[in-house]
Amino acid sequence: MPLQPADFIKHHQFGVLSTFSLSHPGYPFGSLVPYLLAEDGSIHIYISALAEHTKNIAANNKVALTISNSDKSTNPAAEARITCLADITLSQQQEALQKLYQMKFSHAEQVLQLPGFQFYQLNLTAIRLIGGFGDIRWLSPDKLDLT
Repeated sequence: MPLQPADFIKHHQFGVLSTFSLSHPGYPFGSLVPYLLAEDGSIHIYISALAEHTKNIAANNKVALTISNSDKSTNPAAEARITCLADITLSQQQEALQKLYQMKFSHAEQVLQLPGFQFYQLNLTAIRLIGGFGDIRWLSPDKLDLT
């Protein structure tokens, strides 16, 4: 059965966010981040103004979020994964997202009280899906319903 991308994204909570490094121009910088789906199906991350990603995003808002099953396998290359290419912008749903974040993540209460953190929205431009052998394809974001 082919991988269902919307179900895969909804099922997971973490991904590797990759931005273009300011510290090392021309190189990608990636780190593990939790992500959240808003009620409208948009994908958001919660990051500090001091984070390396935030500095990188200010200079170039093109990002990738890679979501995988690799933590559950001894052969991560054989596992399903999705990379969401996006233009990232400051979210206009800060208050509503705080409530959702607190419900989804047990550590949220402490993190939400820290100064300088904000939600950023990933405005998807393309999706690369690797569902397994023979199931590799590009998807258009308008074909993905995350609501």
